[in-house]
Amino acid sequence: MPSTVKIAKEEIIAAAFEITKEQGIEAATARAIAKRLQCSVQPVYYVFETMANMREAVLEKANQKYAQILFSNIPNVPIKAKAVGLNYLRFAKEYPNLFKLIFATDRYEHMGIFDTVIDDNKHRLIRLIMDDCGIKDPKRAEDIYVKIGIFCYGLAMAAVLRAIRIDDESTARLIEEVFAGILKA
Repeated sequence: MPSTVKIAKEEIIAAAFEITKEQGIEAATARAIAKRLQCSVQPVYYVFETMANMREAVLEKANQKYAQILFSNIPNVPIKAKAVGLNYLRFAKEYPNLFKLIFATDRYEHMGIFDTVIDDNKHRLIRLIMDDCGIKDPKRAEDIYVKIGIFCYGLAMAAVLRAIRIDDESTARLIEEVFAGILKA
């Protein structure tokens, strides 16, 4: 009897993540993952039972990649909140399929715009805004977070959909101007 090849959960997630990065979550089927791993579909279903469970694992890995990029430093950008905005757009441009997986969803359709935790990093971002801008009121910082978040989301979706070309210099200027305008309001 031939020996059974063991495929680790991490290998399946990695394969599904790469497929998602390249082609989108819809392409990360059990058959595509098995082909990438050169095995049958049986290990995929054995480890995850359902493709919904596998998608949740890929979403978690995508969120980790997103957070890594979101909070990375940008040389010559001392205001961390501005760097976060630039990194958000960088993530959308470099990883459009991961951006869609995380943000182009109806997971929050039942929530109002100010109730939504659009980003798993919401509380960390609100604290960053408070620290960068010297804002004491968390509600005021959350208001700024929502407004700048909506602006950046619109730019990011335009980049993901390739509706407009977004360059770093123009983006930095736009974020700075919008952020300053929101602070003055």
